[in-house]
Amino acid sequence: MMRWILPACLCVLVFLCLVPMAQAQEDVLFDSIDNQIIYSHERVGTVIATNLGLGAGFRKGINKNAFNTRVLSFEFVSMRSPKQVKVINPYYNNAKRYVYGKLNDVFMLRASYGNKKLLNRKPYWGGVELRWVYDGGASLAFEKPYYLFVRKVLGNNTVVIETELFSPDISWDNIYGRAPFTKGFSELKVIPGVFVHTGINAEFGYVKTSIKALEAGLTLEAFPQGVSIMDDNLKQKFFATFYLSFSFGRRFNKY
Repeated sequence: MMRWILPACLCVLVFLCLVPMAQAQEDVLFDSIDNQIIYSHERVGTVIATNLGLGAGFRKGINKNAFNTRVLSFEFVSMRSPKQVKVINPYYNNAKRYVYGKLNDVFMLRASYGNKKLLNRKPYWGGVELRWVYDGGASLAFEKPYYLFVRKVLGNNTVVIETELFSPDISWDNIYGRAPFTKGFSELKVIPGVFVHTGINAEFGYVKTSIKALEAGLTLEAFPQGVSIMDDNLKQKFFATFYLSFSFGRRFNKY
């Protein structure tokens, strides 16, 4: 499903850009003083979907002029491997789904500084306003060990279920499933990195103080120490993801 996110992003943005304005309601077809105000500040929350995970974020913007907005952003997203596939052991009743070969659940915490550049201004009655967004900053990857329930036979033929990390030496038919998500938080590892991302932001609506926008773009991330998600790709140093986000918030002036 995630591989369809980028085509969907592009289709949505093209559709928004081609929405006809001729059907705008008569009660908003006027040019008021409010439409001419350049608001100095904006705050937005974002919901993020990528081809490799989900997340949320917050942006704080300061409008330097009518065309450029300086943006400070924070976001937290999950990161999976494109190789991972959930499986289930057919030999056990009530077996739990798990990812064979997975070593860690990985999450990214990002902080960045950048710019939103106005590409076209929407008419006063509403429509779509496009902006080019580009920023970069620091990223922290959190590795949480991915534990499995493994069936073991003791010397006296007693069968027990224990929690273990994945190892190629564990036979797949002895894996009962994934252990609880909370298992492994005490062993959390933090790995520093850097990232940049760029995208097109499409803001719609006619109320200038209210922000509703879709954004599609690309994120490039690097970790010199490497991040391990799967056993067959240890210490992965580079990640490239496509994202689609929905932003909602407001503009205002500080006096």
